[in-house]
Amino acid sequence: MAYAVFSGRDKYFLRITKPAFFDTVHKSLEIHVFLMKQGFSVPPVIFTRDGSPCVHTSEEDGEHLYILYEFIEGKEVDPEQDAEAIGALLGKFHSAMKAYPGTLVKRDKYFYIGRYIDILREKKYPRAEEFAAYGEALWEKIRGLPTGYCHGDMYRGNIHKAGDGRLYILDFDTSCEGFPMYDPVLICNMTDYFEFQENGYEKSREVFARFLPAYLKYSDIMPEEEAAFYDLIALYHFALQATIVEVFGMDCVDDEFFDCQLEWLYKWREQCGKYGWN
Repeated sequence: MAYAVFSGRDKYFLRITKPAFFDTVHKSLEIHVFLMKQGFSVPPVIFTRDGSPCVHTSEEDGEHLYILYEFIEGKEVDPEQDAEAIGALLGKFHSAMKAYPGTLVKRDKYFYIGRYIDILREKKYPRAEEFAAYGEALWEKIRGLPTGYCHGDMYRGNIHKAGDGRLYILDFDTSCEGFPMYDPVLICNMTDYFEFQENGYEKSREVFARFLPAYLKYSDIMPEEEAAFYDLIALYHFALQATIVEVFGMDCVDDEFFDCQLEWLYKWREQCGKYGWN
């Protein structure tokens, strides 16, 4: 739960979390505070008098964690407008996280692909093995990519643009040890997740072409990572859909939706093949 709260004329952002998410939120907050201490661009946390970044309470309706942030007026970023600024921000972010001393959950083939296949098989989706074959081929192409810190949910809603133009990274709940390249891919991905559109490929390519030089001023992207850009867009369809089902339940999607997703992936592979990315 999130609220805007006021103290006199001062405005703050309050996040309240229930026990089921305590571990995730504590890790997210640890990363947030680490970045604050590095002088990185994240919304400042308001510390308690005893120096804690959160308050843990036990009330009649259960336990809660309260985290208070300075409120920064602004809006979510527009990658097509701000590609260069986002590239610099993410380059600095990945560079800063190389010094992070904490442990991170490791994301592997099961997280990115296997969870989704298990869901399809459990739902007895008749084309589950087509997804499985696609996923196996996809994993063979990306399995050797460099691993390291990955934000894991680097879509436009998690980069906040203040009124003065400054960009802030938000929400470290999905932080992991995975493919760092996944973050640039997600923020530069201009495809429509639900409906395949021919221009999504070109729009994504154009944004990434502007993003990349600014990113490379602060962090590295290896040639094999750059080459995997379009494969990681496909991977996103496996990983995100699995997460959606885990959060909203097995009945939140049906066979028709799975059919549409599979056709999307086939069309994407065909289009990428035409441009030499197959």
